[in-house]
Amino acid sequence: MRFIIAFILFSALFSLALPALATPEHAKETGQGCMVCHIRPGGGALNQRGLEYAASGYRWPPRGGFRILGPIRKPMRFFVGLLHIFAGFMWFGTILYVHLLLRPGYASKGLPRGEVFLGLVSMAVVGVTGILLTASKINGLDVLYQSRWGLLLSLKILFYLVMVTSALIAVFIVGPKLRKRRKTPGVPADGVFDPLTLSGFDGHDNRPAYIAFRNKVFDATGSSLWKDGSHMRQHSAGRDLTEALERAPHGAEKIEALNAVGSYDSLHRPAKTPAQKAFYFVAYMNLSIVFAVIFILTMWRWGI
Repeated sequence: MRFIIAFILFSALFSLALPALATPEHAKETGQGCMVCHIRPGGGALNQRGLEYAASGYRWPPRGGFRILGPIRKPMRFFVGLLHIFAGFMWFGTILYVHLLLRPGYASKGLPRGEVFLGLVSMAVVGVTGILLTASKINGLDVLYQSRWGLLLSLKILFYLVMVTSALIAVFIVGPKLRKRRKTPGVPADGVFDPLTLSGFDGHDNRPAYIAFRNKVFDATGSSLWKDGSHMRQHSAGRDLTEALERAPHGAEKIEALNAVGSYDSLHRPAKTPAQKAFYFVAYMNLSIVFAVIFILTMWRWGI
């Protein structure tokens, strides 16, 4: 929470103190005085020519297309801009959270509902506020392809559309397939279980309860001691319990008396399903786009 509050304050200060890239060197190179672009001597607020100069990517002669707002609309645009930045932060933060903390391998078993909801809401807010900000800054679509500023904005819009499209595919097409696979786990064709495969047999929601012990997998579904995939509220099905059961008060014969359904290899990795491959592709593509958008924003802000 403190990190989010700090980010909001930082965004507000950042938006209030936009750097002016016009310098005295520019006046010397063009032979134009400061009052050509500024309302008052010494810099500060821009006039119509200054706004056109900014819209052209700080290139002379400037091209028109930047909309001038009245004193009432400026605070409104500031608020919308702050909301736009915050929603983008939450959206990109969700993507980074999945990659850095959850990892795609975990999320590929089924998209977490909380992250999905946060991502969808953030995407919608970014889209709506982005449209409002664009409409408040330009008075013609020609700016989007006739100026450096507009070209960078167009590229950012293109990335946004790609990310939204891929996210919707992941949520409404790939996600249900991943959840279906998790609800109805299947025994590997070769009979070799791995940690990911075994985790689907946790005994919850009428799923079978399998446990691994000494490189073998046993079916504990019908045992009265493994109701709902839990044994004495200490051990859970769907895991390798070799070390835990070695310390149990009973001997190994209790486990080995269960029906063996396969072998267990902690290093084995099963082939990914088409849905998992699609999820990985979307996940890493969106992660790459996040860094591309940050790079574009850096160029846009500081005129690199």
